[in-house]
Amino acid sequence: MSKTSSKGSSARIGTLLEQLQKLCLAGSEAKYDQEKLDVEQLRYVTNKIQQLLSSQEKCRKDLTTKFRDGLSTLLLVLEMSADTQLMLNILGCLCELLTTGKRASVLAAKGTVDIILRVIVSASKEASVCEEALLLCHVILTKVGPKDRKLCVKARLTGALQVTMNMVKNNTTFFKVLQPALQVLKLYSANSVNCNALAKAGAVGVLFRVVSSCGHKRVICLKLVLEIIATLVKSKSCASKAVSYGAVPLLLQMFCDWQRTDHHHRQTNIRKAILNVIKNITMSRSGKKAFIQADGIKTLYTLSLETLECRELEGVNNLSSQILRRCFPTNKLPLSTLSSPLTFALLDLDSAGHSAVEDLLDDSGEGESTDVESEEEEDDSGSASQDDKEGLENGNKGKKPEINSSNQSKQVKTRDDLAMYEKYFPELFEFQVEVAEPMEDDMVTSSYPIVIPTGSEEPLSCSPTGPSHLSNQLDSMNFESPPTLTQATATQEELTQEERSSSANFTAKVDNKGTFESVLPIVKTPSPDVYGHYPPSEPEPLGQKKTGLQRTMIFRDIARQIHPQRVINKVVFDLDQLLRQPGDPGGAPDNGLLAVAKEQLKLGHARKHSNSSISEGERSTPEETARPLKFESRFESGNLRKAIQVVRDYEYDLVLNPDINCKHHHQWFYFEVSNMDADIPYKFNIVNCEKINSQFNFGMQPVMYSTLEAQEDRVGWVRVGTNVCYYRNYFTRSREVTGGPTGKTYYTSTFTVTFPHTNDTCYFAYHYPYTFTMLQSHLSRLESGFSTNDIFYRRLTLCSTLAGNPCDVITITAQPQGRDAKSIELLRNRPYIFLTSRVHPGESNSSWVMKGVLDFLMSNFYTARHLRETFIFKIVPMLNIDGVINGCHRCSLSGDDLNRRWINPSMLLHPTIYHVKGLLLYLQSIEKTPLVYCDFHGHSRKKNVFMYGCSTAATLAASSSSSGEVDSSDLVDSVRERVAELSGSESTSSMDPSDIEEDPGYRTLPRVLHNIAPAFSLGSCSFIVEPSKESTARVVVWREIGVVRSYTMESTYSGCDQGPYKGYHVGTRELEEMGRFFCAGLLRVGRSYFYQNNQQQSPSNDNADVMRKADSSWIRTSELFVPCELVTSGVVI
Repeated sequence: MSKTSSKGSSARIGTLLEQLQKLCLAGSEAKYDQEKLDVEQLRYVTNKIQQLLSSQEKCRKDLTTKFRDGLSTLLLVLEMSADTQLMLNILGCLCELLTTGKRASVLAAKGTVDIILRVIVSASKEASVCEEALLLCHVILTKVGPKDRKLCVKARLTGALQVTMNMVKNNTTFFKVLQPALQVLKLYSANSVNCNALAKAGAVGVLFRVVSSCGHKRVICLKLVLEIIATLVKSKSCASKAVSYGAVPLLLQMFCDWQRTDHHHRQTNIRKAILNVIKNITMSRSGKKAFIQADGIKTLYTLSLETLECRELEGVNNLSSQILRRCFPTNKLPLSTLSSPLTFALLDLDSAGHSAVEDLLDDSGEGESTDVESEEEEDDSGSASQDDKEGLENGNKGKKPEINSSNQSKQVKTRDDLAMYEKYFPELFEFQVEVAEPMEDDMVTSSYPIVIPTGSEEPLSCSPTGPSHLSNQLDSMNFESPPTLTQATATQEELTQEERSSSANFTAKVDNKGTFESVLPIVKTPSPDVYGHYPPSEPEPLGQKKTGLQRTMIFRDIARQIHPQRVINKVVFDLDQLLRQPGDPGGAPDNGLLAVAKEQLKLGHARKHSNSSISEGERSTPEETARPLKFESRFESGNLRKAIQVVRDYEYDLVLNPDINCKHHHQWFYFEVSNMDADIPYKFNIVNCEKINSQFNFGMQPVMYSTLEAQEDRVGWVRVGTNVCYYRNYFTRSREVTGGPTGKTYYTSTFTVTFPHTNDTCYFAYHYPYTFTMLQSHLSRLESGFSTNDIFYRRLTLCSTLAGNPCDVITITAQPQGRDAKSIELLRNRPYIFLTSRVHPGESNSSWVMKGVLDFLMSNFYTARHLRETFIFKIVPMLNIDGVINGCHRCSLSGDDLNRRWINPSMLLHPTIYHVKGLLLYLQSIEKTPLVYCDFHGHSRKKNVFMYGCSTAATLAASSSSSGEVDSSDLVDSVRERVAELSGSESTSSMDPSDIEEDPGYRTLPRVLHNIAPAFSLGSCSFIVEPSKESTARVVVWREIGVVRSYTMESTYSGCDQGPYKGYHVGTRELEEMGRFFCAGLLRVGRSYFYQNNQQQSPSNDNADVMRKADSSWIRTSELFVPCELVTSGVVI
């Protein structure tokens, strides 16, 4: 069409709108006297406007842009007029405006929705209802209604809701009227009050009649009505009415018909809509009951199983699995009691003469354990451990005299009380100034025994004599940083070869040092403790998860319920039963050499056949050869309570032990499997996990140790498992476990393993185990291979645990250069680095990091020597020894999370925490507060290695942006008081966090580690102190001891998603490497620390010289792991 005609049409519609406005104005002056209105003229004008709008896009555009007053005039005439034809003309104009373009918002802004709703109500009240006017009004509402946020309320208040419902009711088979009415009704049903009103008006029955009339042809109307029903039945009353109407069998039959007839999957939305209705109906008890009675579980299971691998029906199958999981009958765990079969009587401590106060009432709830994932990650399993403990105590109240709360033991804080820790600092008191040159024998001094409550009567000290073997082992090592994956692997292979050469020595040490006190009856020494562990030469890639794997596993669980005759349910291992047997072995472990002999005799015959392959023709049928696996967990750190052979001959349900004196904390597992056949996939289902998600869903695999492989000097622990996933199962959790309402269920960790050898003895674990025996063996090897001329090393027993196991504290630094006053003063002025690990027994990765730290500090690396000359290291390598020995995941024998007891630890219930805090308080009292404190942990929901620190500014910023509950917490109040003290102000309530001046040194170590450590991620670090973490070691040491650089370093159980290790698991090699890089990062912290101190003491004109000296204390990245001989000989420049 030409521009001239377009301009003419635009002018024509403008003229018509002016004419319409004049007619409207005349009618207004006539005070709405209908006899004086020129109705015929209005009909003519509006009819011409409608014709122009239907034929000219330019007219439609001009009406909503240039002639907006004319649009208002049209709406005014529509509201004023009672003439049906005039009304139809204007409604036709509005429909033409909405045919194309985005003009609904313009109409909604003019109040179109209000006018249309009034027109609907008035038209419905006429003696002869104009169906065409009502239809046009609903067509307009379908496009303009979504733009008005108050449409639902307006429709209910004006009465239009009932009018629309009547239209649907009177036109259940007239789909020309039904479709726009259903579209508007869908908009109305978005309001819950409207849903209740529709339910009272009998909408459920009417809508199901519409469903029946739609069939397979009226797809649009069917989808609309199903969506409306799905919204309505969210309320229990509507769901009950739908059930009484017989909706569930009807919907199931519809789903079956569509599933079998829609071969090309063109109408998957219809099937989704049907399942959404069923899902919402089954949210109610009556709906769930009706679904089960209609055999819905079997029906959905059978239909979904046919299309399980179809990508087009992914959404349909997801909805089916949700419905099946909701309606699936829950069951209890196959256990007689949820409590651990292993118990430790806390009240027996009183027989030793101790006060019973803290045995009965611990800390008055301070620092109560919350079920969290590592230090920083919270879980949904409640706080049952505290409840368990209180229940145990309440049951024994009658056996003890009344307690006076004033006699409760408190953490010692006075200088005299802390003096008992003086002997744990031999580096400060052993060396005396001598005039004559000291003899070599005089360099060796022994520790004086001290006696403190729950402390060791004879603190151990290492023998400082012996050849320097370690330096020879490390001479050939050379690491570049930041390392590449190839470089790190090549270097670690050299270290692995050196470790292999000393494996016999390692075995002997395990045999000699493998004594400990255990609540768990120990019947054997596991093969990993006998043969050792050699990491694979290459990093192991993360597993690839299959699409729909969780859904497949859920359907397999449902198959057990549908086909109960296929379930075997044969118990092949039951720890409860074994513990009840008379003459069960006590806590003493077998002799290690005897265990080795037994293993060799047991596996000697199997080794002959391990490499032989069995052809398919020679292999017998499963019915003939199927034999149950043998399980065992009664060894150090073992955790398996029950094993049940189910469904198939090669599938087992496994139940884990809770922590001792608890009813929950199920994550760590470590068990032995034997009597297997090679090349057959075995499936293991750990059915009582508690975390809401796991890295098993994101590529992580469990670890396995083969005894036959270890005997051939091959690698030790390896990542194994196919079809690894984690999902919610049908085993219900009781209220006493969850600490809240019932209805929660456990989760299943499942994996499938094909064993390479027949009659092997294999071990499975959540992560690479690191036992107390391994720690003792490792320390013994370190003590026999260092030079006392260079390294000052002491291992003292700080205290005994509840079970009587020794907790060691290790001191590492460099020997003083001489016995003159200056050398000794330099030694005593070295800053302290305080490191702890393994407060949570299940976080074995923290021990592997600590192993890397200890190996590096005792090594001959130039960086290690520089660290020893710069710092004094105080290390407690294992805080929760009892938990590690007995296979606990999080708690000690008292049933407490020790990392929630740092505010006021009990000397009797938490001796290791009590005395470690005493060491820190002693350092604070002598004005030697540690420069760095770090507690090593593990993390099961995140990848990489990262840190949590403490920042005043970050904490205040977080508290100011969160709810008032956080602002009122004691932690934030104490932070504000500390800021006020540092800033000299009286109040910080209105202080901007950006104005707070604090030592930025807490960021130095994480930043350095991000630059040099391939597994470390600065992006995952956090420095916000949350109120729920105020009783953890990191926060207490920061707040009470005053350590600015107080950290928790979290190491993943899984792998990395950044850096050179991206896409790979983190193994023992990488964890030990992280320990070495952690030590190297401390040099940068020392550089900043010494620079600040020297800057305060030196004049301003000497700053350049001070900075130059500080630079000399930092080793270049390429020199971090270079032996001293290469540096001193000039090879490395």
